[in-house]
Amino acid sequence: MKDASDMDTLSALGVVQATLAASGFVARASALVAAVAALPTAALQAVACFRLDDSGRSLLPVASWGATLQQLPQIAMDDLQHPATYCLVQGRACMVSDALASVDGDLAGLAGLMKRSAALLAFPLRDRERERALGVLLLAGSANELRRVQASLEWRALLGVLQRLLAQAGTHDHLPTTSVRPSAPVLAEGAAWRVEEGLIGTSVVARRLRADVLAAAESRLSLLITGETGAGKDHAAWLIHRSSPRGEKAFVPLNCAAMAPELIAAELFGAAKGAYTGADRARQGLVAAADGGTLFLDEIGDMPLPLQSTLLRLLNEKRYRPLGEVEEKHSDFRLICATHQPLADMVRDGRFREDLYFRIRQLTLALPPLRERRADIPLLAAHAIACHNREHHTAVTGLSAEARAALLKHPFPGNVRELLTLMQVACERARDAELIELGMLHGLLADPPGDATPPAHETSDHLPLTRACEAFERRVIAQRLRHFDGSRTRTAISLGIARRTLIYKCKRFGLEESP
Repeated sequence: MKDASDMDTLSALGVVQATLAASGFVARASALVAAVAALPTAALQAVACFRLDDSGRSLLPVASWGATLQQLPQIAMDDLQHPATYCLVQGRACMVSDALASVDGDLAGLAGLMKRSAALLAFPLRDRERERALGVLLLAGSANELRRVQASLEWRALLGVLQRLLAQAGTHDHLPTTSVRPSAPVLAEGAAWRVEEGLIGTSVVARRLRADVLAAAESRLSLLITGETGAGKDHAAWLIHRSSPRGEKAFVPLNCAAMAPELIAAELFGAAKGAYTGADRARQGLVAAADGGTLFLDEIGDMPLPLQSTLLRLLNEKRYRPLGEVEEKHSDFRLICATHQPLADMVRDGRFREDLYFRIRQLTLALPPLRERRADIPLLAAHAIACHNREHHTAVTGLSAEARAALLKHPFPGNVRELLTLMQVACERARDAELIELGMLHGLLADPPGDATPPAHETSDHLPLTRACEAFERRVIAQRLRHFDGSRTRTAISLGIARRTLIYKCKRFGLEESP
């Protein structure tokens, strides 16, 4: 009598043989699904294979077992909350269980697969040689069984063989494509859905914000997004781009605060070979990369004054000159800028050009701080838990009543970014398939260190405003680093800034390396 390992090997060979016998992608996928469902080591309840259509915009069901194709939905690649698209974009498997129903959104479209199942496991199918996505394989069954399948070395080897077979069949047949440009009403409906998914919340403030984002997406004018650090300015800019007529083109971001001032010009405009020391080859700039799409300048208030005049000319004429070149080039892009600084005050102080200020704020969008939309905190926390579960293959089920109440009371000076980072840490502390309890938030909800005002003998009344602001900022960062024992991650969270921005500022202010 054969043991289990022999059965695994024979079953795997059977899958390969059945798949080789078919010629086109759909035929091979059908053979694959049937053979996988027959594996004696996988007590599956349903299997489905989705193929990426020729336009790259949708996943179409092509083969199934345990559910009919009519029961399976067409999945839009824009829906990054869906486990199928999420696993394909991330390039790794992800699992969704019924325990996550309260935090992982609506899976009604997959009811045909999950009606009898406790969990769903999504495997990305990719052609690694050509570096292209092929589709997704979905397995439905108990959570324990799917975890065992996912951990099986034999299954991983088998999946690699099957991906190569499907890649070889990829050009043998074609599926319907959605490459025909949708009508204006369809585009508007898609934009509204994308913003609804991307800006989570049911409060009046959240609904008003979604309406403002949609209005900004419909415009071609330059946009200035304002708001406190961590309020989600970069995310709002990306949503506006993706929901706009330029959404299929590039979204090109640059954080002006996270880069040395002398490097920003080369990053924006590109450089010819030999234009500066170390330029051993020609380099395309971000302005060229944004042609047809959107250029996003985050923390525009940190852009050096000399470069502001160059940016103004670029906006007015849509022409620029890469460093070291003679001829000018053209780029058609929409500009979105963001800042947490009071640009109007900076204009009065002579630290920001007035003409550029009015040029970049043809439209404005003010993002509210999280404290003005506290009703949305539970939903945002649930979203963070769901993302953690998908990425790390865990099953944290939500927040306890005490933990939820503590989050609602917290001031969140770092806004949405602080909440999402806090939930990541709390999910790491929680064991699989349990609630996040109040004790797991210990140390995460402590108020930041108090008054950062320096003693009287350290005041900078004699310094120019710019240097006084820098001196104050350096003291705050140094004090916060000491408070968190040199941890840059925790310091960045408490300050409500990105870790890379903190690293840049530490180098700029000459602060010592932290653990």
